[in-house]
Amino acid sequence: MKMVFALVMMSTATAHAVPPDPGSGSSSVVPRARLADLIREARARNPEYLAAEATAGATDAAVASAGAWDDPMLMVQLWNAPTDFSTVPVMVQITQPIALGGKREHRRAVARGEAEAARASAAVKARDIEAQVGKAYFDLFLAERTIGVDAKMMDTLRSLGAAASARIAAGRGETSESLRAASELLKVESDREAALARRTAANSRLLALLDRPPEGDIGVVSEPGLVAPLPPVRDLWEQAKTGRAELAAAQAAIRASEARLRLADASRTPDIGVSVGDMHAFRAVGVSDFLFLGVQGNLPIFRQAKIDPQIRVAGAQLAAARQDAHAMENRVVAEVSDAYAEVLSEQRQVELHHKLIPLASQALSSASSGYAAGRGSFLMVLDSVRDLEMHELDLATHLASYEQRLTDLERAVGADLGLLAAAESGREIDHGALP
Repeated sequence: MKMVFALVMMSTATAHAVPPDPGSGSSSVVPRARLADLIREARARNPEYLAAEATAGATDAAVASAGAWDDPMLMVQLWNAPTDFSTVPVMVQITQPIALGGKREHRRAVARGEAEAARASAAVKARDIEAQVGKAYFDLFLAERTIGVDAKMMDTLRSLGAAASARIAAGRGETSESLRAASELLKVESDREAALARRTAANSRLLALLDRPPEGDIGVVSEPGLVAPLPPVRDLWEQAKTGRAELAAAQAAIRASEARLRLADASRTPDIGVSVGDMHAFRAVGVSDFLFLGVQGNLPIFRQAKIDPQIRVAGAQLAAARQDAHAMENRVVAEVSDAYAEVLSEQRQVELHHKLIPLASQALSSASSGYAAGRGSFLMVLDSVRDLEMHELDLATHLASYEQRLTDLERAVGADLGLLAAAESGREIDHGALP
C-alpha cells in the first residue's frame, strides 16, 4: 500500500513540463524558452519599440535642419506696365533672411532637447516592453508549474481512490472515502483546466510582444531562481536617478524649455534681410542695367502685445518642466522602494515554502503509511495531500511573483539586477520520495 502514494512526491521539475494539447494528438517535445532570447527578440521585432526608435531617429535628423538658414526669397518685378513690353524694365531681386540674436542656435537647441527626449522615450518603451515580456514569461512559468502540480495531484488522488476502493472491498473502509477522493479529483481537474487557459493567455501575450504568428507556442520556460543579495535600497535610489530613462527625458525637456525661453527672449532682436538685385531696361537709350543692394529688417516694436507674452509662456513652460522632473524623481524613488520591499517579501516567502514542502511531504508520508497499515484516517491523508498541493502551488506563485517584482525593480532602477540570470538559475526541486 505504501507504493500507492509514492507518486505524490514526484519531482516538481518533472511536473513542470507541459503536456501536449490533448486535442492535438501530438506527443512532440516542446522546446525550452529562455527569457534573455525572448527579450532580445522583442527588441528586434516589437512594433511599438520599432516605432519609438523610428520617431527618435526622425527627431535626431531634425536637429541639423532646425538651425539651418531660412530659404532666400526671389522676386521678379515689371516696371511701367502696361506699356509696350519693349520698353518695360525687368527687375530680379534675391533676398536672404538672416536671423540675429542667436535664434538659429536656440532653435537647434530646442530640437536637440526634443531629440534627446525622444531617444529617452524610446529607451522607456524598450524597458516597458522588456518588463511586459518578463511578466508574461513568469505567468507562463506559473501556469506550467500549476499544470504539472495538478497533474501530479490527480495521479495521487487516483491512487488514493483506488486504495479507498480496496479498503471498502475488504470491509475496512467507507464508501464516502472513495467518493471524497473522486470529488477532490474533479476539483483538481477543474483547476488544471483554468491553468491551461492561463498558459494560453500568457503564451498569446508573449507571441504578440514578439510579433510572432498567433498560432505559435513559446515553449517550456526555464526554472527560475533567486538573485544574489540586492544592494541597499539607498544605493538603488541613486542608481535610479542616473539610470532611469524617464529622468533623462525630463532633463532633456528642461533643456528644450530653456532653449525656448532664450529663443523667445531673442525675439527682441530684429532680423534682417540682405538683398541683391538687377534691373534691365530693354532698348533703353544709354544705361540699361542697374545693380541694387539693400538691407531690410523687422521692427519688434510690439513688445508688450507680442514678445513679452511669449517670454512669459516660455518661462512658465520651463518652470513646469522643472517641477515635472522633480515629481518624476520622487515617483522613481517611491517605485524603487515599493518594488524593493516586494522583492524582499517574495524572497522570504520562497525561502519559507522551500522549508514547508519537505515538512508537508513528511506529513503525507506518515499519514499514508498509517492509512496503509489501517491506523490512520482517510481524511488525514486527504488533508495531507491538500497541504502538499497548496504549498507547492504557493511556492510556484511566490517564485513567479518574486521574478515579476524583480522585473518591476529593474524597471524602476533602470538597470540589470540579475533577472536574466535568475530566470534560469532555479534548482530542479525534488523533495524526495516516500518510503
